Amino acid sequence: MMAADRCITVALSLVALLLSLDARAARPLQLQPRAGAEPLSAAPVLAPPAGPVPAPGAVPPASAAPRATALLSSASSGPSASETARLRLFLSCPSECFEDYLRQELSYFDLVRDPHLPGVLTLLVVRQRSANGGERFSVSLHAPGSGALHTRSSPLSFVGAPGDTEHALRQRLLQLVLRALQAELAGSAHDMAFELRLPTRGAESLGHVLDPWDFWVLAPELSGNTEGESGRYFAALSTSLSIWRITESSKLRVLAAHTVSVSGFLLEDGSRVRGRNDQWQLRALHALSLGEHWSLGSVAEARRSDYENLELQIRYGPLIELNLFPYSENASQQLRFAYQLGPWVNWYAEPNQQGKRRELLPYHALSVIADVNQPWGSWQWIGQLNSFASRPEKFRLSTGITLALRLVEGLAVTLTGEAAMVRDLINLRRRTITDRELLLDTAQLPTSYTAVLELGISYTFGSVHNTIVNPRFARVDLQED
Repeated sequence: MMAADRCITVALSLVALLLSLDARAARPLQLQPRAGAEPLSAAPVLAPPAGPVPAPGAVPPASAAPRATALLSSASSGPSASETARLRLFLSCPSECFEDYLRQELSYFDLVRDPHLPGVLTLLVVRQRSANGGERFSVSLHAPGSGALHTRSSPLSFVGAPGDTEHALRQRLLQLVLRALQAELAGSAHDMAFELRLPTRGAESLGHVLDPWDFWVLAPELSGNTEGESGRYFAALSTSLSIWRITESSKLRVLAAHTVSVSGFLLEDGSRVRGRNDQWQLRALHALSLGEHWSLGSVAEARRSDYENLELQIRYGPLIELNLFPYSENASQQLRFAYQLGPWVNWYAEPNQQGKRRELLPYHALSVIADVNQPWGSWQWIGQLNSFASRPEKFRLSTGITLALRLVEGLAVTLTGEAAMVRDLINLRRRTITDRELLLDTAQLPTSYTAVLELGISYTFGSVHNTIVNPRFARVDLQED
């Protein structure tokens, strides 16, 4: 009994100690810097290379080293809370935008968890794939119920090189965010919290150079995956080569890809069954700009698939597209209508359900693409209707959506899904699919639809502050705690 009493006493003492430490940790953080502390600074954004400056639109070499730095810093020693109320910010990222890093670097401001709170300024960061194979980041500021607050006609943005590390990207993004905030808060009580410096450069760096690759980009890729147990296994290997050239006036993308997968199962009688699938694809898309709203181009594709009974499939068709919004506003809103038509030829590995080994049909397709990124959330949707012109009963109506909304304070909805009404499977095998093919998934089955849907609803309440980042014990037991 005495040993048990001593254990209880020690446990109570530990609990009291933890509570006292937690109370100390919960005290508000003071933003006054220590004596002689340097102001919070971000990485360089205006860093001219040692050689000549690239011409507008040219991609500088990845190895180019900066000669000087241009820093826009958010000084932690800006106006104190007693002088002026801290500005409230809500960070909105439709895609990953280094949120933890930005919260730490923007701790001068009060970052909150919901844009519907009073007096909140929404910081919208949009991340997109760029023509050079890197990524484009766009930043804009929004007030509740209003549009962008900048006097600029478009958000601030930068394009990272394909080989840029996440560290370099997030530093450049922070620079962009600070510039947007400084422009918005100019003349306010927060104006003196920012420090702006600009480098000088020598006369030798004022020349121009042309892109030696003329905007051409090549990207070979090799990937694979495997999984298995004592009674089954699966392995896949994919190779591809992507080539593209994208400018303001034209766009060309070429993809060559091959995928092979193998699988096997151990049956109850001790026998093993094995299967293999081969697929390859060659696709080219070309587009010409006809202004801010129209584009003209073409698409060509050749592919082979054991699973789909296709020895060879070839299709080609011209394309025309109308964007109701200017293409220059693509980071915030798009509504595009595209139409294509042309010949479609199939060569079958086995006779199809009509007993044919080859088919030539004219096809056409209408696509509608919507993409919206706003402070209240993001919405990407595509709908497509394609059919064979000579056999209109053979059609496919497809749709896909990615939705992330903040409806009211604390309430968030996410939706991701794809669905299709399928009536165009002219390639199906005439014979009955075997049990072995069903088990190994090596032959396509008849279907009238496909559907995948993910829905999430969350409601958050309590403290509105969302600035502090504490990584302690994160990912312990593989959990994001």
